[in-house]
Amino acid sequence: MDRHGENEVKNHSERETEENSNGDNSEVVSELASDHEEKQSNSGKVAEESSAEEAATHEPETNSENKLCTDFDVMNKVKEEVDSTYHETPDLESSRPVQQEEEEADEEGTIAACAHKVSIKYTECRQLLLDLRKERDTAKHNSSQLQMKLAQYLKTGDRAQMESEKLVTGQLQEYERCINTLTDLKQQLSADSEAAQHQAEDLRLQCQEKLEKVENEWQTLMALKRDTALKVLSGSLGKEVAQAKVEAFLQAEQLRQDKLIKLRIKHIKLKMKVCRLEAELRHGEERSGDALQMQFERLQAEKLEQKKQAEKQNKESLKLQKKICSSLEILSNIKEKVDWNQMEIKAEREQLIELETMLARKRDLLTRIKQEKSRLLRHNLRLKECRGLLGNRVLLQDFEETVDASDHLEEQLENLKCQHAEILLSCGRWKKKLEGI
Repeated sequence: MDRHGENEVKNHSERETEENSNGDNSEVVSELASDHEEKQSNSGKVAEESSAEEAATHEPETNSENKLCTDFDVMNKVKEEVDSTYHETPDLESSRPVQQEEEEADEEGTIAACAHKVSIKYTECRQLLLDLRKERDTAKHNSSQLQMKLAQYLKTGDRAQMESEKLVTGQLQEYERCINTLTDLKQQLSADSEAAQHQAEDLRLQCQEKLEKVENEWQTLMALKRDTALKVLSGSLGKEVAQAKVEAFLQAEQLRQDKLIKLRIKHIKLKMKVCRLEAELRHGEERSGDALQMQFERLQAEKLEQKKQAEKQNKESLKLQKKICSSLEILSNIKEKVDWNQMEIKAEREQLIELETMLARKRDLLTRIKQEKSRLLRHNLRLKECRGLLGNRVLLQDFEETVDASDHLEEQLENLKCQHAEILLSCGRWKKKLEGI
């Protein structure tokens, strides 16, 4: 019993050592992985940061090395404990029963597997430590190079800083002065532009109102002309032809009106240009003398040419007005013709009404005649049905022959009857004679 209790205590202690070794191994691996990640992040920071930050990064490196050393010590201790539990005394092994020996054999197999895993993890951690040391060396080399570059940059920057400060102060003063002038000019420009925009908007609204008014009046005039022309021409030419002619005439008139508007606008622009040139000329005369006299003469010549062009345009506008007047006269004549044609159409319509009434009477008479004709045809058919053999020579001839034959047969029958009566009388006489004898 005492031996059995000692064996149980020993097995329990072996299990605890195995669990502790497994827990220590997992902790060592997790700590090594975290140290590896920290080492990589610290190496990246060392390559980018200055010398002050590098000093801060050396401390976690030394701490990680110390931690790795302690972890390896823990692993060695675990390995020694496993080996000590694995190599037990032969006296105790010989005293165990068979069942306990089997259990111990299984436990030994698991312990051997755990020891193999621990040895593998130990080699991996050693290799990881070597890699981390290499990364630390490269990070130190990069940090030293960056420190040298930073020192050179600071030396050159101190010299150029004084000169740049002087230039910057002068440039800032000039910049402030330019900014102030620009703000003043922008404010003045914005005020002028707003005033000009309001004035232009007012003028545009006035112009738009006048244009709408003129356009409405022109549309009413064109509609009146269209209605008048259609009324005049639709009676004599037909509605479609009259509409086509009126549309063509109105389009031509619209084109002439557009041309006249363009010429008037051009004339107004030329007048404005002349006024502007005269104002410039007067202003130039005030400032200079002989040099501008030639220009004044040239402008006068241009003004004369523009006047000639304006006269030509006025003549063209007069011609267009004459054409418009002639077209209005033509429209009035067409209207008179349309009125006369309407009167003729009215008279012809009255005649047409009379003819329609006469036609209605004759249609009634024709219907009555047709009814009488149908009645006579029916009566004729009845008479034909009633006449019998009248009108049919063959049947009449046959009937006559049959009648003659029947008459002849009747005569023969009468003769035969007479002969029969005579024979009967003679027979009666002979009978009487014979009876008398």
